[in-house]
Amino acid sequence: MRTSFHTGQQRPRGHCFQAALAAVVLIMGAGSPTPTSAKPERIVSINLCTDQLVMLLADRDRIASLSFLAADPRASAVASEVSGLIANHGLVEEILPMNPDLVLAGTYTTQPSVFLLRNLGYPVVELPLAANLDDIRSNIRIVAGAIGEAARGEAMIAAFDSKLPPQRAAQARPRPLAVLYWANGYTSGKGTLANAAVEAAGFRTLGRELGLTGTSQLPLETLLATEPDVLVVGQERDGPALANEIFRHPALKRAFATRPKVSVPDHLWVCGTPYVADAIAQLSTAREDAQHDAYDRIDKP
Repeated sequence: MRTSFHTGQQRPRGHCFQAALAAVVLIMGAGSPTPTSAKPERIVSINLCTDQLVMLLADRDRIASLSFLAADPRASAVASEVSGLIANHGLVEEILPMNPDLVLAGTYTTQPSVFLLRNLGYPVVELPLAANLDDIRSNIRIVAGAIGEAARGEAMIAAFDSKLPPQRAAQARPRPLAVLYWANGYTSGKGTLANAAVEAAGFRTLGRELGLTGTSQLPLETLLATEPDVLVVGQERDGPALANEIFRHPALKRAFATRPKVSVPDHLWVCGTPYVADAIAQLSTAREDAQHDAYDRIDKP
């Protein structure tokens, strides 16, 4: 079953056995994939991050399908642009009838499908997770090279770099301390894209100063004891959830009653795309405000 972003159809259902059986039937009748050309014309993306990069780099008529997550405005920066394109859920039985000449995937997603597609001779490019700004540039080059749009990729990197704040300006004054705080009391430390973005905006981060690597739980008591200047959170949700109860804690509310809190939309930095520059710009403005506030307090008698 093919699901279009504009139809409202739901994800194909069925038990694992039925899905496996369907895949076997399709494999037996699929034949060999069409030989690839210099510029693939039937690109299938099965990963949220490759969805966004291929939308930015390829002509629309060359995109055969994107993952269903591309249409989710909470996670995807291109959600408003994907109407009419076919959605997939990374299932082999969805992908084979499209006879793709390039499949774009993530390193840690839909691995059974990637394995089968490669064994059938379909060209698959896996994009690693971006943990810093250099990884964003590298991933743009990977996708641009795979789809035959190297020049577009370099132009995109140049545009991305032009939007980043000058590092000398960001570090001209003492850098404020920011804490990244997520649902269930997690924070991002070294080796994460969120931490890299906050540092690129001119902040010090509590995760790095505590020596944390990756995503780690941060006790609220530790957060409050360090008295960070700015609280950085993800996109705020309206619905009730136990995971978000930490943000309603009275002590956290008191601590940041007069200190700034920055809510960065998830779709700007959940993936390593050029949209991260927009997240950094938002954070950079918060950093400038925090620095001005600090100097105003110093100047007051």
